Amino acid sequence: MLYRDSDLPFNDEINLTREVLQDEEQLPYDQETFDAVLSSLSMHWINDLPSLLAQINNVLKPDAPFLAAMFGGDTLFELRTSLQLADTERRGGVSPHVSPLADVRDVGGLLQKAGFKMLTVDIDDIIVDYPDTFALMQDLQAMGESNAILGREAGAIKRDVLLANEGIYRELHGNEDGTIPATFRMIYMIGWKEGPNQSEPLARGSGQVNIKDILGGGTVG
Repeated sequence: MLYRDSDLPFNDEINLTREVLQDEEQLPYDQETFDAVLSSLSMHWINDLPSLLAQINNVLKPDAPFLAAMFGGDTLFELRTSLQLADTERRGGVSPHVSPLADVRDVGGLLQKAGFKMLTVDIDDIIVDYPDTFALMQDLQAMGESNAILGREAGAIKRDVLLANEGIYRELHGNEDGTIPATFRMIYMIGWKEGPNQSEPLARGSGQVNIKDILGGGTVG
């Protein structure tokens, strides 16, 4: 995918270098190399997130931004809960089928610990409707988001568990039109590497404008 558009004309108009890292948890770059670092939907695969964030801060130039979007929190909570119940019902125990994900409450602290300033963290729940759980799992596989937990049970999920999961999922989370929802929680984050001329947030209570006046709120008709 990285080299998909390498023959298009824009490659001759900008100074562009493509590089595939063998280990995305180890950044082989010198300190203060980049004007910006962006990450799109890959950081949920990182095992040592605090270390990677510290490395990203290290390779950024002073007052340079880090922007990222990652899956987190309640992503696929419907599938997680229904598979757990299906496992318990059919096998008498639970095997991990969905990878653990960082919570939005942790992300701000991790960015701050890594040395980033002027943090912005936000979330967006994107709900996608599928005809059934089998279509959902096929889509996850096509996205490259199959279960990769080291402690997972080897082999495919048993047929009886999949059938039980389908019924439980529909009973707990199904839509009235017969489809099933799957929640993807997106965590967006922006952090800036500290720099000598960096803007500082104003002291709490020093604001001169009431946000109610901007939003036109304050009363209910």
